[in-house]
Amino acid sequence: MGRLVYGCRFDVPGQGAWDTTVRSRYQRWISERYRKSFQTSVSPDLATGEVSGRLPDGHLLAIRRHDADGIATEIEWSFPGEQGLVWRNLVRTAQIADRCAVEHRVEITSVEYLVTPAGYSVGAPAVVRTICQQDVLVGDMHVRAAVYPLQAEGVDQFVGLLEAEERRLPIVLLTPFANGEPCDLDARSLADHLAGVAIVTEADTPDTTRALSERLDRLGCYHGGVRIYWPGFRKGDDLRRHPLLLGSRIAMLGPEHAARRVERSIFSVAAFRFAPDARIGAIIARSEAALRAERAHEAVGQGDTSWEQYALEMSDKLDTALSELNALNAENENLRANQSVLFAFSAQSEEQEDEDEVSVARQPTTVSEAVEFAIEDCPRLLFLDSCRSSAEASPFKRPGEVYEALSMMNKVAEVWGRNQGGADLRQMLKEAGLGKRVSNFISQTSKGKWGADYTFTYDGEPRLFEWHVTLGAGAADTCASIHFLPDQARGKLIVAHVGRHLTNTRS
Repeated sequence: MGRLVYGCRFDVPGQGAWDTTVRSRYQRWISERYRKSFQTSVSPDLATGEVSGRLPDGHLLAIRRHDADGIATEIEWSFPGEQGLVWRNLVRTAQIADRCAVEHRVEITSVEYLVTPAGYSVGAPAVVRTICQQDVLVGDMHVRAAVYPLQAEGVDQFVGLLEAEERRLPIVLLTPFANGEPCDLDARSLADHLAGVAIVTEADTPDTTRALSERLDRLGCYHGGVRIYWPGFRKGDDLRRHPLLLGSRIAMLGPEHAARRVERSIFSVAAFRFAPDARIGAIIARSEAALRAERAHEAVGQGDTSWEQYALEMSDKLDTALSELNALNAENENLRANQSVLFAFSAQSEEQEDEDEVSVARQPTTVSEAVEFAIEDCPRLLFLDSCRSSAEASPFKRPGEVYEALSMMNKVAEVWGRNQGGADLRQMLKEAGLGKRVSNFISQTSKGKWGADYTFTYDGEPRLFEWHVTLGAGAADTCASIHFLPDQARGKLIVAHVGRHLTNTRS
């Protein structure tokens, strides 16, 4: 049984949409793929169901036409990929009144017993992207595989779309930074990859972002971030239901990986929630019933059996089919139950993968060396002279963690600067990977008793450096701290201390 990794459904408007758009695009897609990827000539004719040309080994291309109060066409196309995988496209289409219904599923199957994760990339098939460049219908809503611009005057309409009952697809919203620079994700590429399964929108200015946040409060999208709004959206929803990636997290992951993370979450849900089009299924069912009746007449006409015998035979076959169907339904329920666990495991795996990909190439051997590397590599951090002396005096045994934390701070500071210091810096640092290790205050006791330890001269005057990142715990060789101060005017983080944990009630 293959694993469904992509599934979409839409209608192409038009009395002759099957002949003018769908049939020609699918024929061209298959033949072009054979020419470019497999260096051979294979041409399907979806009108007759015939295939010309020789299929390579391991390939299957079957076309089935069903004619019963309408014509439905099924395409089954499978071919081997890399790592012992087989890709299978299952397409069903039917011209129904003034529109052509299309459903396209992509499954993968392993044909090798190889217990290792399969590295593959999923995106909307090129034929779906091409067809969806024009208006198509998903339910009663017109959508296109394009980037929809969101302007300030359109915020009310956008909120209405978020809450629309007829919406069947998630909306992916990209927002600019406070200084007007666009989100680091490529909106056009996202729209292409998510054709048929999502609507991609991009806010044009920070003013538009602010207007949206005024309407949606914390469920808005801001600071160069991207948010997925699932169907069924309500303003009182839990924040976690509609996931947000801030610009700081995108910077840490890298735009390509962040985009893949957004796409994977949508593809997994789209595949799980896919349901076949009942209109197409009805045409196929009527056609197959008529074919069975025709075969029954032929069998009886040849005198090989009687109607009673044929009815008993069909009854036995029906009982067998129903038994198999019940078994498949039970298996399907089990798979669906397991799928939720798999999704959770996948999410955890991707989160771990995210953290792994943030790891840095530099491998300092001392805290002092970590600071020197950071001075060279982190232009958004300004290091005071006190950093060098505190680093030299630190016996911390994991200097790589120090450099990694400074690198995270540098990337966040870059995004924070593009947001003109208006973003929640602590939240950005937490989401970038520092988590609970970052704090923006010290206790009143520490201020009162040991405030001098936290005070450093910056710009010619003494300043209290309360912001800090704590690495590890316990003795000085297993615990270190980084103390810094945000300078909004410069768009930088000023680092005053890297080394031993400064004095507090527990040290």
